[in-house]
Amino acid sequence: MGAVFRAVDKTLGRTVAVKVVSNESTDDETLRRFRNEAQSAARLDHPNIARVYYVGEDQGWNYIVFEYIEGVNIRDLVEHKGPLQLEEAISYLLQVAEALDHASERNVVHRDIKPSNVLVMPDGRAKLVDMGLARQHHVDSPAEDLTATGVTLGTFDYISPEQAKDPRSADVRSDLYSLGCTIYYMLTGMPPFPEGTVLQKLLSHSSEPPPDPRELRPEVPERIAAIVCKLMAKQPSSRHATPRALISDLLSVADELGMEGIASRTTVT
Repeated sequence: MGAVFRAVDKTLGRTVAVKVVSNESTDDETLRRFRNEAQSAARLDHPNIARVYYVGEDQGWNYIVFEYIEGVNIRDLVEHKGPLQLEEAISYLLQVAEALDHASERNVVHRDIKPSNVLVMPDGRAKLVDMGLARQHHVDSPAEDLTATGVTLGTFDYISPEQAKDPRSADVRSDLYSLGCTIYYMLTGMPPFPEGTVLQKLLSHSSEPPPDPRELRPEVPERIAAIVCKLMAKQPSSRHATPRALISDLLSVADELGMEGIASRTTVT
């Protein structure tokens, strides 16, 4: 939807990230989605979500100023390092779950959770970025929803079955499904249904049982594999009901496995 530049805020003397829409891409739908991203992100204030500092327009160029995050996204991290160590993957999963817990409290559904939208900083902090497909869960009318045209939005390797059918039906449990696909990628180095055309992938997400990460990585503990499969359940009612329920499960498993550093990452009791 736009290009992102590293820039300097001359007033405050800090490095920022500036997302810009080309002045040649100023159709109503693009601008509406761009402003929606800014508004959705501005509703959120959490250490695991990239913050918005400013939104503006200058000589036909629309832009959003974000905090600058020094780090690498999980897709590139896995491509470079291979599947992540278990404790590292669980730490990132927990932090994104915290971000989703905060967003859901403010009725924001991300709708594009995927490895490339999670940035990891050198100190191990994870930041959720790109609210471009987000929506406020409660809209006054279908016309206000960016997906009212019926277009399937999201990334096909990580999209939930219900979002593929109707993006307007997606709630936080859809984000949790995509998060399940993301942790599967972190543990195995590939998405859950990597083969086939876009249509075949959508059908796999809708009908095939969620793959067990132990088929590719046998050392994954049974309880972790169970959490991954629960997140990728076909029916939203079969998944964790909330991010907080997922966080509770993760902290219990981390304690059982002796992952002492995991609990220090959470702010949710």
